[in-house]
Amino acid sequence: MSNHDFTLTPRDLLFMHDARPMEASDAGQGANWPRPDQLWNAVINMFHRQWREMQAWEGDLHTQNQYDKHADSSFRFGALQTIGPFPMKEEKGNKTVFFPCPLDLSVDNDGNLQPMKLVSADGTDMPKPLKYAFQAPVLGKQKPPQWLSAKDYATYLAGETIDKPKSEKLYTAERNIGIEINPETGTTVNSKLYQAEYLRFESDVTMAFSASCDIRAKNRTLEERKIDVFEKLSYPMDTVIGGQQGVARLNGLEGCLMLPHVEPQAGSLKVRWTLLSPLVSTAGWLPSWIDAENGKVMLKPLDNKPERKSGESRDAWRKRCQESCPEIKACLVAARIGKPIAFSGWDLQGGDKSSAGVPKKTLLAVPAGSSYVFECNSVEDVKTLWKALDGKRLSSIYGEKGFGIGVCSSFQLRINN
Repeated sequence: MSNHDFTLTPRDLLFMHDARPMEASDAGQGANWPRPDQLWNAVINMFHRQWREMQAWEGDLHTQNQYDKHADSSFRFGALQTIGPFPMKEEKGNKTVFFPCPLDLSVDNDGNLQPMKLVSADGTDMPKPLKYAFQAPVLGKQKPPQWLSAKDYATYLAGETIDKPKSEKLYTAERNIGIEINPETGTTVNSKLYQAEYLRFESDVTMAFSASCDIRAKNRTLEERKIDVFEKLSYPMDTVIGGQQGVARLNGLEGCLMLPHVEPQAGSLKVRWTLLSPLVSTAGWLPSWIDAENGKVMLKPLDNKPERKSGESRDAWRKRCQESCPEIKACLVAARIGKPIAFSGWDLQGGDKSSAGVPKKTLLAVPAGSSYVFECNSVEDVKTLWKALDGKRLSSIYGEKGFGIGVCSSFQLRINN
C-alpha cells in the first residue's frame, strides 16, 4: 500500500455541519473539526473532478455482481483510504501535530493532566461487561484541552502526568447570516434568513492527514496492475471540503505524519486502547468485536489468513479467516466514553435523478479520545491484542474513511477501593 502524507489548508471559512438541524435560534453548528468521512469525501470527489471520464490506466470497468452493496456506484477509486485529519501548527519552522485529548485525563489543582484511576463497578449502574469505572483523582472545575501536542500525547501513553499543557489556539468559530436557497429554482427565499457557524483556522494552522489509493487494473499484467492514483496528481491543487463549497489547498507534507506509538511495558497484562478518530459500532458505545455479556475480545489475529477463493464473496472469505485463526484471550474491563457524535450526509444519487438527492441516515459515533481498558491472560495475549488494535481501522462501518483508529498503551492499574 502506497501511503502519502498531505496538508490541507483552507482558503476560506469552512462549514463542517453535523446532524443537528439549522432552525429557529440554532446557529448551524458548522464550526466542528472536520470528521474523517468529510475528508474522505473531499478527496474522492477531487478524483472524480480531475478525471470525469474513465482513464485508460484505471483498467476495465467494475463488473456488477450479486455481492455489490452499492449498485449505483461507479466503483472508481474505491480503494481510497484516509487517516485524519489532525491539526498541525507551524511555528518558527517547526511543525507540531495535535491529537484528540484522551477522556481518561483530568486536570488537578495545579493545571496538570493526571491519569484517572479505577474504582470497582460493583453496586453501580455501569453496563455489562464493565468491572471498573474511571474516577478523577482530584475533582476540579477546569476542563482538559481539546487537543494535545504529539509530545504531550507521548507522555500520556507512558502513563505519566502532563505538566501544565500549553493551550494552543488552533481555530475559532465565526457566525454569519445567510439567506435560504430554493433547491428547485436556485433562487433566494423571501424573508428566510438563518445564522450559521463557520470554522476559521489560525494563520499558522493547517490539517495533516495520510491517504492511499492503490487500484488494480484488470487489463494489466501482474507487474503493471497496481496503480497509485495519488502519483497521477500534480500538487498543489484545490479541493472542496464540507458544506457550502469550502475550498482548501492540498499539498504534500514534508516529513511524515506519525501516529502516536509505544511498545508494551514488560509484565503488564492490561492494555488501554484510546481512539484517535470516532468509531461507529453496530453495538452503540461497545465495539462490535466485543462480547456484550462477558467483554471477551472476538477479534482474530489475521497474520496467516487463507487466500480468497475464486468467486468467493468477501463476507464468506472474512468468515473463513475468522474461523481459521486462534482467539485472543482478553476481556474488556473498563471504558471511558464521551458524548456520542451525531452525523449524517447527503446522497446525491439516493432519489430521483432530477432532484437534489436525499439525506443519509443519521449515525452515532463514539468520539475520539474515548478509551477502553482490556485485561489479558498472558504476555503473549498482550502482544497479540496490541498488534490487532494499535493503529488499525476497527469501526463497524467507514473504516476505510478513517473511523475507529486507536492507539495502544500499557495501563497501570491504580484502583481506588
